[in-house]
Amino acid sequence: MPEKWIIATNGTKYASEAVKYAAHLYKELKANPEINILVVAIDESGSDGAKAILEMAKYTFEDIAGTELPLTAMLETGEPGKVIAEQMEKLKGDHLFIGGADFKWDINVDGPGGVSNYLIENVSGRITLIK
Repeated sequence: MPEKWIIATNGTKYASEAVKYAAHLYKELKANPEINILVVAIDESGSDGAKAILEMAKYTFEDIAGTELPLTAMLETGEPGKVIAEQMEKLKGDHLFIGGADFKWDINVDGPGGVSNYLIENVSGRITLIK
């Protein structure tokens, strides 16, 4: 059973659904994992919006899980795929929840899904991709 979850969101439809899915799953588990919600701002100018997204994700998770719990809310700056992969490794995360095919997180010219494709190839552990 995974013990340390990283829920990465940017506030868009599928990323928000990943937060909700993780909260519903958490609520049903007997042994609860450590929860880390991560929002990545591409640069410092996006940090105010990222803070608002982080607060909404935290509220949504706690509302669905049915309790105020000790979760870690993290705001990082940089290229989303790389930052998320680095945080998974740094925190020794064993389950990543993300939204897929999100145009705001498209980091390559090959079309949508750039970040999710990057993470699937560069993260070890479980990945739940909501689309």
